[in-house]
Amino acid sequence: MAAYDVLARLGVDPPDLELLRFGENALYAFPPRRLVLRVARPGTSAEHVARTIEFVRRVAAQGMEVPEPTTVAGIDQPVVTSTGVVSLWALYDIDRDCRVSAAELGGLLRHFHDLAARESALVDEWDPFDLIRPRLAAARRDGIARELTDPLESLRTRLESAVPAVRSVLGNGVIHCDMHYGNVMCLPGHRLLLIDYDQVALGPREWDLVPNLVTYRRFGMSDADYGAFCGAYGYDLRSSPHVDTFVALRELGMVTWLLQQYGTSAAIDAEIELRVRTIAEPGTRATTWSAR
Repeated sequence: MAAYDVLARLGVDPPDLELLRFGENALYAFPPRRLVLRVARPGTSAEHVARTIEFVRRVAAQGMEVPEPTTVAGIDQPVVTSTGVVSLWALYDIDRDCRVSAAELGGLLRHFHDLAARESALVDEWDPFDLIRPRLAAARRDGIARELTDPLESLRTRLESAVPAVRSVLGNGVIHCDMHYGNVMCLPGHRLLLIDYDQVALGPREWDLVPNLVTYRRFGMSDADYGAFCGAYGYDLRSSPHVDTFVALRELGMVTWLLQQYGTSAAIDAEIELRVRTIAEPGTRATTWSAR
């Protein structure tokens, strides 16, 4: 409804929208105007969305390849509707056959850390529990079995005690906070755009290396690809004295994200149960999880 509201302000009736992604945000394409309408998750403030747009514009001006916020006559960004906050972005043609290499991802992350460091005034301090806490609270309200929620709550409590002791080897800086292959858009000509800046924060740079280590640990990434990523970035997270804390944090976030879909299918429920049973496994190789 929020996306429809914005299109109505543009004089489009009836709107023809294509759902691109439904996660922390809902992204809809409107091809006739080459627009993507990004509807923020409930409770997101217009101020936060406005700062995200400004952050993206600034790193783009420094040379970072990013999606472009769109200027539309008569519309101020972001658009506050009665049902949500919406921002407008350019719609790109995607190369569906493109594959981003591990070395490209590592190099893109290094480039981002170098450029984004100047924009720290636009971002909040890193809080890795910001999304985890409300997800677990919602699971309790929804009556999800305690056999699933109790181990996650216990892990959250342990990690909340451990995180204050974390000291960054790479130093604090502006971090993306969700740096994985799914957040790299590949355009024709193999032009790579780093997308999704809603969680950008000021925190330990190691946090942006964790998703790739979890991919290696849980989703079958090869030794060669993991080595290529580390070589391109210039650091192997496995050498961090806090690697176990970082990995446990990321995996807890992944499990609680999937927990929001509990009850939607037998396959998802089985995957959640597997992840809860195995989340505490140590080491850089562990029980394989299935991507959902």
